[in-house]
Parts: sequence; structure tokens; C-alpha cells
Amino acid sequence: MKNNLKIAFPFLLLLISFQQGISQTSSLVSIDTNGKLNYTPDSKGNVVPDFSGVGYMNSESPIPDVAVVKTVYAVAGDNLANIQNAINEVSGYSPDTNGFRGTILFKAGTYNISNSITILVSGIVLRGEGFDGTGTNFIATKTTQHNLINFAGTSGTTYISSTKKAITDSYVSIGKKQITVAFGHTFVVGDAVFVHRIPNEAWISLLGMDKLTSIIPQDPTTVDWIANDYDVYSERKVVAVNGNAITLDAPIMDVIDPVYSTGELIKYTSNRIQKCGIENMRISSNYASDTDENHGWEAISFSNITNAWARNIEVYYFGYSAVHITSSASFITVDNCKMLDAKSIITGSRRYSFNVDGQRNLIQNCTTRRGRHDYVNGSRTCGPNVFYNNTSTIQNNDIGPHHRWSTGVLFDNVASNGSQDVQNRLDLGSGHGWSGGQIMFWNCTAGKMIVQDPPGDERNWAIGCKSPVITNVGDVTSAELQGVTESQGTFIVAIPSLFQAQLSERLGGLLSVKEVHSMNKNNDISLFPNPAKDSITITGLKGFKFPLTIIIYNPAGQKVKTLSLNQEEVNAEYKVSDLKEGIYFVKFTSKDFSKTIKLIIRK
Repeated sequence: MKNNLKIAFPFLLLLISFQQGISQTSSLVSIDTNGKLNYTPDSKGNVVPDFSGVGYMNSESPIPDVAVVKTVYAVAGDNLANIQNAINEVSGYSPDTNGFRGTILFKAGTYNISNSITILVSGIVLRGEGFDGTGTNFIATKTTQHNLINFAGTSGTTYISSTKKAITDSYVSIGKKQITVAFGHTFVVGDAVFVHRIPNEAWISLLGMDKLTSIIPQDPTTVDWIANDYDVYSERKVVAVNGNAITLDAPIMDVIDPVYSTGELIKYTSNRIQKCGIENMRISSNYASDTDENHGWEAISFSNITNAWARNIEVYYFGYSAVHITSSASFITVDNCKMLDAKSIITGSRRYSFNVDGQRNLIQNCTTRRGRHDYVNGSRTCGPNVFYNNTSTIQNNDIGPHHRWSTGVLFDNVASNGSQDVQNRLDLGSGHGWSGGQIMFWNCTAGKMIVQDPPGDERNWAIGCKSPVITNVGDVTSAELQGVTESQGTFIVAIPSLFQAQLSERLGGLLSVKEVHSMNKNNDISLFPNPAKDSITITGLKGFKFPLTIIIYNPAGQKVKTLSLNQEEVNAEYKVSDLKEGIYFVKFTSKDFSKTIKLIIRK
């Protein structure tokens, strides 16, 4: 059998021995003897939460390749009507059984666009023919600040006040998925619900956010926090009901403690659009100078939308963001996108490259250059949200939650030359105060990290991060305690990615943590290159019992490819050019061994 599978035997034993000698573990998250994640609680039951319930379809289904229903060619001059008319036409089509109206394919060429493009209905995908400059190029030509591509439903969510029930637990800890509600509820499995956290003024005082105006009394722009402004609604789904005990699909991301807050569970209805996407194109803005403020501002904006995506997009020169996920958007995946060389003055409210104000969103495999807040959350952003496997170069400010209490954010394998921070920003920006709680930096690399711990039971963490400085000395205060810091300077080798480990365990079966991270006692199988395009090399195959079965699965657990390697086939080659771009899991199995490795395919 000819399979194009190239097997190599480099100096892997020495490398593995070295890695094992320096590898560290976390006291908070570990792998037990059954290969499952184990979380160590504090005295009140708070644990590192499961962040994995994010992204398109909750990361339980891959982003689909939706069939093309209309093809558009670039025209000379302005293409605004050319593009918007195509969208309007497809908006009138009936959705298929999966909820898609279809893909509009924009053929390679230059599309000058004089104003904003808007998608108002579900099921529409905008697809180009490449983002390397020779494919599809959308160019914003308007000379005022504007969004170029708006995915914008006309209405959002509405809670059903008659279903409201108080949460009756004496204490709801971080990471908990089961809560108890008052008698007489009507919640059933499948309900869309909000967990409504209602803090009081004692909580504001605990955080010290009632004293911001006293820092610089003569500054009229600074305001103290008020409890009524900080009650938040976290999107969840009911997955089990046992009497008054309700189990949710994602954990609680902030403490509900009667001393400082109360809570409610409320059903809601959603009129947001869904199942839309944009992919495979370059989007750029005309500009007059490096400090021009009158040109394209946001390349892609998501509002009043759920279960959508942007992938394989290169964005150049926009002043504010490549992708802005607003507070009314959820379950968005942004994959393999770039925000490069923004044009604006370098000051506040500019260059927020990948800006997440919504909840349950995933930003992965992205790159920035010359941004400010490249991977960022805004005010009162509810988690979980995940930034995974991203890079940032030539930073002009920090990465992290920016202001006014974002919760439940995972920064996982984010690499940057500048700072990655979570801190009390006090009176900056009219009273930013605490930027966040339950913020995890996992196996990140940074030039510097500020990780401060809030008062009370909320926590921030830096685990396995490589940075010459991880400190509690913030931009404006050193009075706060340092957040939980473990394995500084050494990655957590046993759990290379917390997001991938949690997602694998949540999906269950095939993708158990034990399979993903198991090691042969003498050897370790690796894939190179990874990400791959056309072919892969497997290293570390020595001392295994053959035959060795290799099965490639998509994230939904469906088999994509199966082959068997006999010992005499170890020099065969295996091409992956037939795999579509995306994430896969490669499972190796022999009589005495099983291991699963994530494989990324990029075209």
C-alpha cells in the first residue's frame, strides 16, 4: 500500500529526556490516573473553570464548507452595489435543512467598496479565492471611519421575566455547573437561559471601586463604579434537571455569594441571526498617512448574531480592528486571521485588533502586527471566551482584559513581544478599575506580565508562562496581591493547551485527555510540520509493536481517513493535501499504545 507517510527517527530521545527533566505541573489542574483532568478546589470549592464551551456551535461541530449559490466578479470602479445586491439576492433564498442560504463566491480580483456592506439574515457565507494578495481583495475606500463588513441582526435576545427564579445555593463557586433554584420553576433540558449575577455595593467596596474619584479629585471624567451597572447575564443552556437542581452546559465564571451578590436563572428567546461566515480573502483600507483617522475602522463586525465565523482573512490598515465581536454576539470562531499595520494615531480607542465584547467566543491561530490591545475584552464581558494559539508582534500596548471586570477569559499559548496583563487600572480611562477576574494565562510567552489578584474569592492565574517578569507591580498600583503564578519560565508539558485538553475531555470518548497526551515510556510520536499543508512527517516511531493503526478524525469525532502501518512500511510517505483546511485529531493505536495528536491543516 502506497501512503506517502514519511517516518523519521531524529534525536528525539535526547529531546524528550530533556523535556521531562524540566517539565512542570500545576497544583490547580492535573491529569489523574484515568487520564482525566483533575481540578484542585480552594476551601470554598472554587476551581479553574472549563473554558472550552466557546466558538461556532460550541466547538462541537466543524465549520462547514457551504455550497456556492452565487458567483460575483469584480467590476471597474465602486463595487458597493455589486456586492450588496448579491447579498440581498441570496438573502431572499430559503435556508436549507442546515440553516444555510448558501455561499456567495467572490472571484479573484480587486473590489473597491465605497461604504459599509451589511448582512441582515441568517445562513449567508462570503467567500473569496485567497488572501495572499493574488486572490480576492476587498478595499475600503470611504474617507470617514466606518465598518466595512457588518453581520448585523436587527434584534437580539429577550428574557422571559415570568420564568425568573432565584438561585438558592448559599454559595455558588467558580467552575460549578450545577445550581439550585427556587421551587416552582419551569426549566427543562434544552432551555436557553441567562445566569443573572447581581452584585451589591459591598462587592464594589470590596474591590475598592467606590474610591476611584478620590484618586485625582479634580478629574471630572473619573467615575466610581455603581453596583447596578455591574449585574451581568451569562448565556447558558440547560443540560439536566433534577428537581430544583439545574445543570448548565458551561460553568459559573464568577462567585455568587449572598454577602456580595445574588443570582437568578431566567429563560430567554433569541432573534439573532446565525450560521453566517466570511472566509478566504484580503480586506484592506485606503489611507492618507500612517496617522490617518478618516478611513476604514473595523474590517468585520459581528452584532446580534450567534454561531458564525471569520476564517482565513488578512486585514491591513484598518484603524480599530480586524474583527469586533460586540456584546450582542456569541459563539463566534475567528480562525487563522491577521490584523497587520493599522493606520491611526497611537492612543486610546484604536488598534484593538481582535476585540471580544461578547461571550463564548474563540479567537485562534491569529496574528497581529503594530496593534495596541491585540487580543482584548471590554467592559463587563461574560465568559467563557478563549484566545488560543495567537501571536503578536510590535505591540504598542498590552494583551488582556482592558477594563471594568471581564470574567472567565483564557489566554492559551499566546505569544507576544510585549506585555500580557490583568490588573487594577484604577482611574485610567475614566475609571477602568479591575480589568477582570478569573483570567487565565496558560503556557503564554510575553516580554512582561502583570498579574494581579482581586480581593475576595475571585482569582487570576499565570500558569506555565515564559516571561522574564511576572509581577503584581501594575501600571498604576502595586498595592494588589500577585495572582496565582506557577511554573514561571517552563511550559506545562503534560497539558500543552488547557483549551484543547478541556475541549477534548468535554467531547469525550476518542478525545480523552489520556489519549491526547499519553506517552510511550521510551518514545513520543510527533507530527512535522504542524500546521501542515500537503504532507506530514511522523517522528518518534521506535520500539512500538506493529501494526500501528492511524485514524484521522475531525473535531466532531468523525473518521476522515484510516490507514495501517506495518513495520516494513516505516519509510512510506503520507500526503494530507486532500484534507480541507481546519483542525483534525490523529489517533495512533497499537497493541500496547494509544495516542492522539492535534493536526492543523492550512492551505
